[in-house]
Amino acid sequence: MKQCNQYHMQVYVKRMAGARAHAHGSIKSKSKKLVVAAIDFGTTFSGYAWALKHDFETDPPKISTFTNWVGGGNLISCKTPTVLLLNEKQEFEAFGFAAEDKYSELAADEDHKKYFYFRRFKMRLYQQKNLKRDTVIEDEQNKKMNAIKVFSICIKFLVDHCLTLIRLRVSEIKESDIEWVLTVPAIWNDSSKQFMREAAKAAGLKMDALTIALEPEAASLFCMHLPIENLVVSGAKQTDVQQFSPFSVGQRYMVVDVGGGTVDITVHEVVAKGKLKELNHASGGAWGGTRVDAAFEEFLQKIVGKDVFEQFKSTYVEDWVELQRQFELKKRSIEPDKVGKETLQVPVSLSEAYKAIKNADMQTAIEKGPYAGKIAYTAGKIRVPRDIMREWYKESCENTVKHVKDLFKQDSCKGTANILLVGGFSESHMLQRALTEAFPDKRIVVPEEAGLAVLKGAVLYGHDPITITSRVAKCSYGIRVYRDFVQGTHPNEKKEKFGDRVKCKDVFAKHVTKGQELVVGEPQSKQRYTPLEADQLSLVFDVYISLDPDPKFVTDEGCSQIGKLEVEVPDSGKDRGVWVNMIFGGTEVTVEATEEKTGKKSKATFDFLQ
Repeated sequence: MKQCNQYHMQVYVKRMAGARAHAHGSIKSKSKKLVVAAIDFGTTFSGYAWALKHDFETDPPKISTFTNWVGGGNLISCKTPTVLLLNEKQEFEAFGFAAEDKYSELAADEDHKKYFYFRRFKMRLYQQKNLKRDTVIEDEQNKKMNAIKVFSICIKFLVDHCLTLIRLRVSEIKESDIEWVLTVPAIWNDSSKQFMREAAKAAGLKMDALTIALEPEAASLFCMHLPIENLVVSGAKQTDVQQFSPFSVGQRYMVVDVGGGTVDITVHEVVAKGKLKELNHASGGAWGGTRVDAAFEEFLQKIVGKDVFEQFKSTYVEDWVELQRQFELKKRSIEPDKVGKETLQVPVSLSEAYKAIKNADMQTAIEKGPYAGKIAYTAGKIRVPRDIMREWYKESCENTVKHVKDLFKQDSCKGTANILLVGGFSESHMLQRALTEAFPDKRIVVPEEAGLAVLKGAVLYGHDPITITSRVAKCSYGIRVYRDFVQGTHPNEKKEKFGDRVKCKDVFAKHVTKGQELVVGEPQSKQRYTPLEADQLSLVFDVYISLDPDPKFVTDEGCSQIGKLEVEVPDSGKDRGVWVNMIFGGTEVTVEATEEKTGKKSKATFDFLQ
C-alpha cells in the first residue's frame, strides 16, 4: 500500500515531465556545493530529499527522495514517523517505522520500560516559552532527556540515511560537497530556530554548510517551479492556463501549510520571474492534523473513561501503537459527504482493561456512555457514524478557516485571489471542503505531491535562497540601552548616574519596526554603541521584541526579552565606538559589527537560548 498519492480539488496543479526543460530554461544554482540535501523534520512524519547542482540548473523539479519507508502491514510511505527509540543509556536504537516496530516488540515482552520512546515531540519547541540549551522533554513514559540531544540524534539518523542513498547514486560524493537545508515552521520564534541549528551542529553538521528554510516559503518555491499542464476550476476546464496561473508576475497568493502540528500561513506576491516577496508576516497556530488524533483519543476516553484509557496506553503498548497507526490511515479517508458508518478496529486489550477496572464489558461501557444508541460494538470493532467522525476535524478546520478569514480582512492581503494548500494534512478532504466552502471567491490550489512540497521546496531554496526578496517583520526588535537623560522627556524613575554622567535606563533602542519590509541580505539598521566603562572588553545587550510598532522602554507592556547580543570592543577607553548592523530579512536573525577606528570586523553574536 503506497501512501504517496495526493488528491484533486478546485484547482489541480500537475507536473509534466516532458514540459520541464521548456518551462524552466537555464537556472544557475547559488550554492557552492555539488549537492543540496534537505531534511523536513515534521511533527508526525519526517523525510529527506536532494538534488545535484547540475540537475537543478537543467531541470529544477528533478529532486530525489527516499519513498520506500516500510511500516506495519507492508505500508510503503514517502516519509517515516517522527518517532525515536533509545536504549537505557540514551543511545540510538531505531527511528521511524522501525522504532514503532521495535518498541512494540519490546512491549510485548515487557522489556520496553527501560527504553526511551519519543513521539511527536517537535511541537514542544513551539509550546515552550523559555527555550534553553538545558531544556528537557519527556518521552511517552514521562522520562526526561535533554531536548537538543533528542533532536540531534534524529537529525543524525536522517543525515546518515540520506548520505548513504546519495553515495549509492554518486559514489565519490564527500560530506563537504553537500549543502544541508533544515526546515522549520515560519511561525517559530528565534530561539526555536537557533535550537534547531544547534541540534544540527550536535548531529555533526557544519554551520557554514547549513541553511534554515521556512516551511511555507519552501512549499511556495516548489509549486512555483511546477509547470502547469491542466487547471480545473470548479469542475470547468479552462483553456487559458496562464490567466489562472497563481505564479505569473503580479499575482498574490496565500500559502496555507497544514502539517501534523501547526498551520503555517504567509502571503506572497510574484514580483518578477522566479522572485517572491512576503506581503504579510507568517502567522498560524497549533491546529494541524494531530488535533484530529486528539479528538479520536477523547472519543475513546468518553467511552471507557480516562483512567481506563491511560491504563490501556501504559499496559498494552503494542496495541496502542498499532491503534495509532490504523487511525493515521483512517483519518485520511473520511469524506465530507459520505453517509453511514465507519468501522474502527479496537484492541481486545482495551476491553480487558475496562473489565479489570470497571468490572463490566465494552458493550456496557457504550450503553452507559454519551454515544449510547449511536455507535455499536461487535467482536472488537466499533461502528461509528461518519457524522461523529467528521466532528473530530472541527477544531483544526474551524481555526484554520477563521484565521484565513481574519487575514483576508487585512490591507496587506487585498487582491489575493489564490490559496495554495500544502503540507501533509492538506490531503484531508475535510479540510479541503472547509476552505472551498468558506472562500467560494478564491481559487484553492493543491499541488501534486502536496505532502512533499515543503521537503522538495527546501532543496530548491538551498540552491537559490534569494528567490525570496523580502519578508515582513512579525514584531519590533530592539535592545536595552542607556541614553542621555532628558529632563521632562524621560521618567525620573529611569534616571541613573555613572560618575558625572546621567543616563536613562531601559530604553528600547529599536532596530526593526513591526510590519516593516525586510529586504533579504540588507541590514535593517546601523547603530553606534560605546562602552560605559573604560576597561570593558565587550558590550552585552539584552535583546527585546514588542508587538507595539513604537515601544519606548523595554518595561512597556507587550515587551519581552528573547536573548542577548554580545559585541567585542578591543582596546580601552570610553570613546571606542562600534557600528552594529542587524540583518532581519533572512530566515534567521544575524548581526555584523565593525570597529569605528579601524574598520575591522568585530565578533558579534546573538544568543536566544540563554
